[in-house]
Amino acid sequence: MEAVESRYNPGMTLIDLILVWIHLTAATFWIGGMLFLSLVAVPLLKKDPDPSSALRGFVNLARRFRTLVWMALALLVITGAILLPNHVDLSVSLTEWPFVVLIKLLLVLLLIVVSLAHDKFLAPKARTLKRKPAAELTSLEKILLRFSPLIGRLTLLLGLAILFAAVLLTRS
Repeated sequence: MEAVESRYNPGMTLIDLILVWIHLTAATFWIGGMLFLSLVAVPLLKKDPDPSSALRGFVNLARRFRTLVWMALALLVITGAILLPNHVDLSVSLTEWPFVVLIKLLLVLLLIVVSLAHDKFLAPKARTLKRKPAAELTSLEKILLRFSPLIGRLTLLLGLAILFAAVLLTRS
């Protein structure tokens, strides 16, 4: 495919541009959705006079969103892997790659691990614990309940850090 003329990357093909567009769309969906959950949905549901209704509402919202987030994350990993040779020479040692690329990849790996831990272990356990009377909770269970929402926020912070690394990568 022929290169598309661009003053920033004269060798970029139309396929590269489409892949970048898919990558940015998936990132926008993921981060925008996380911001919506954190800044709109959670505060709104906390105002619900019926905590069990609010919990059900949030769980339903989060489950639907989680499926779409994992699809967006898969698109980000796939398009990112395809676009990676635009930023590094894959034939050289990782030690020769730009530092910002290594940081971005490390953050992506950390995001995947934290997201998997949250979605598969911590959030389901926290939902179960919220149904128990507070007097029956162990100290460890109370700690889990307290820190579980913070893990969701950590994924948002990791996503924002990845976005910042992407800006550094494209502007350096």
